[in-house]
Amino acid sequence: MKEVGYEQIATVLETWDAARFGSKDFDNEFGMVALERMFELQPRAKKVFGYDKGEDVGKAHASIHATAFAGLFDSVFQMLGPDLEFIEDILQQVGRKHKKMGVNPSFFPFMGQALIFAVEKYLGKQLTTEQRVAWEEVYDSISNEIVKNILA
Repeated sequence: MKEVGYEQIATVLETWDAARFGSKDFDNEFGMVALERMFELQPRAKKVFGYDKGEDVGKAHASIHATAFAGLFDSVFQMLGPDLEFIEDILQQVGRKHKKMGVNPSFFPFMGQALIFAVEKYLGKQLTTEQRVAWEEVYDSISNEIVKNILA
């Protein structure tokens, strides 16, 4: 996994915590905002969630995944630091799971955009250039490790 600098990690954690603050059901709400944005950016991703089997099926799967999505990022963000081996193991498992689900690696850049969109929504303002670069670097490092294991 590509190492990310301390300043980038600190910036991501600071904005993540600020976004989380004050929301009772943050994981599900945040995850749904991110997923809905991703579906706008990349409608083909809806198939992974079962939307091709009906709107109700898709929404049910998306809701479950939304909570897991936010929870995964929360866990990974809390573990970021000099010892990346443990995180790499987790992200390898995530990659293998996404491979079984049929997730196309080309969806990951859209998910990154959707993640930043959701963070800005919960912060109530746009990220600064410095914050956005930090989020992009951290997300790229995480998603590249997942994608590497989808392609393996």
